[in-house]
Amino acid sequence: MSKHPALRLAVRLLISVALLGLIAWTVDGAALLRRLASADFRWFGLAVVLGILANVVSAWRWLIISRHLGLTASAAALLPAYGRGVALNTVLPGATLGGDAYRAIVLQKLGNPMLKAAASVALDRLSGLWALCVISWVAWLALAVVPQPGLAPATLHAHLAGIALAVIAPFAARALGARLNLTPQRLPARLLRLLSETARLAQLTFVSSVIVQIATIAALWAALNAVTPDVPVLYLTAIAAPVFIATALPVSIGGYGTREAALATYYLLAGLPADVAVAGALLHGLAVTLQGALWAPLFLIDRHAAR
Repeated sequence: MSKHPALRLAVRLLISVALLGLIAWTVDGAALLRRLASADFRWFGLAVVLGILANVVSAWRWLIISRHLGLTASAAALLPAYGRGVALNTVLPGATLGGDAYRAIVLQKLGNPMLKAAASVALDRLSGLWALCVISWVAWLALAVVPQPGLAPATLHAHLAGIALAVIAPFAARALGARLNLTPQRLPARLLRLLSETARLAQLTFVSSVIVQIATIAALWAALNAVTPDVPVLYLTAIAAPVFIATALPVSIGGYGTREAALATYYLLAGLPADVAVAGALLHGLAVTLQGALWAPLFLIDRHAAR
């Protein structure tokens, strides 16, 4: 299907529409529309601003990673390129040239090897994901001390264990790679090296990644505040990792459908109203799409920025 971008886009669109339709039917579409109609769009505006802040700091983290890898990179070239990548991922999801591929090509045009350029993008993603898992894991630990009403202990313990595995995975890979004598050409060796490098860069970029993830979680919090003043901040932080991972799955358009399904599921697990979760998730998705549109004018600026 990768050779047929139009078909891939159609399938992803169908999945998004089907998921959103099923969710609207499950939570009562009329109630959902009332939630959205009465939303406070000042909170929505805050969600957009927080998302843009996360983008800017993410771009700076990518610059740090690129330079750490010894690549030729400048803020003047990479920061606008990151914004264009966001625009490609959100305004033209499913396009043949995705935002991540575009970022790697920008680095290549600056005279860098394509493999290392692509690695910088992958490591940028993995470093951010690792920090998100750390934040969520700490929040789950806090919930073990101050339990969320209605949250089953089995759910709590499963997430503590599962997210802990994600947190230690890069460091375990580094230790394993040091013990095993795998040839560099073999796929397991490449994966171990990528994870091992993630462990090193996760520490180097930890502060910037934490800022990015807190801003991203805060953007979702603001979107939920647009429809209700009662947002469980600690629980929202705990479920951020699985919710945003579901959003990033390459099976829908812009995360629409998977984002709403994940957040609604977690709200139901905690005995919270699912229609609030869906309305907030939809507003967050619209905020992400809007921030992508706001980055789009960067394509009108000369792409060959000074190195």
